[in-house]
Amino acid sequence: MEERFTEFGMWRMPERVEKLESTPENSEALSLGAAFCPKGHGLVSGEETLAGQSGILLAFTRPNGETGRVLISTRLGDLSKKVLEGELVRGERVSLACPVCGTPLPILAQCDRCHTGDMCVLYCSAALSIDDSVAFCNVVGCPNAMLVRSDRIIRALERDML
Repeated sequence: MEERFTEFGMWRMPERVEKLESTPENSEALSLGAAFCPKGHGLVSGEETLAGQSGILLAFTRPNGETGRVLISTRLGDLSKKVLEGELVRGERVSLACPVCGTPLPILAQCDRCHTGDMCVLYCSAALSIDDSVAFCNVVGCPNAMLVRSDRIIRALERDML
């Protein structure tokens, strides 16, 4: 049984993390029907596609100031991306924003996988609630992403959003 208190006497808060593999049975749970920026702009593109499927359109800025646009898959198990403008360099930390209004994506936390990036948030409904969102690392090539649904965290491992 896990200890209730840390070595410093602080109470350990239980984490509700559910690991979900990318299998056909879980495909709907790991799929986004919609994605919104902090100002409510819909980011699922009907014009640009990845292998015939809609994708999430994001603007990015590299550390050297170069900008571009990238289309990422709406499925967390799908590693596809399509750089529409600019260039992404593996291992580089990029700033992500809404391509419509330029608002930077909010940061949920530091990435617990690569420890150099931030977990950027996209909202999965027009209510713009953190309880229904997706977060992913802004380091190109970091395989960290999670869905937050109704106070449960569903983590999809081995995900390469960028």
